[in-house]
Amino acid sequence: MAARIGARIRELRREKKMSLAQFAKASGLSKGHISNLENGLAVMSVSTIYAAAGALGVPPFLLCMREEDEPFTQYFDNLLREEDGDLGRAAERFRALFFGKPPRRGRGPG
Repeated sequence: MAARIGARIRELRREKKMSLAQFAKASGLSKGHISNLENGLAVMSVSTIYAAAGALGVPPFLLCMREEDEPFTQYFDNLLREEDGDLGRAAERFRALFFGKPPRRGRGPG
């Protein structure tokens, strides 16, 4: 799984024409660690996935998707374009469509 996520990070980084140095600065990860991640040589923590996703401007789940999930990534890319690149609005629409009404914010249970 780590190799697949690392390959996805490399693919998205290259699509965005980001160098390792640019990606390192944006993500807060070292160039060496990124290289190890992209080559499947390092175990990824949740915080690393979030840092990489934030630097790439994508939701973390996109990094973790498998090939059979690819139609979802294409759908999300379309939503992102429709929302003029606003990641939050696109993610909210995606969640609402696939998982139902989003939870209410600012209220605890009960």
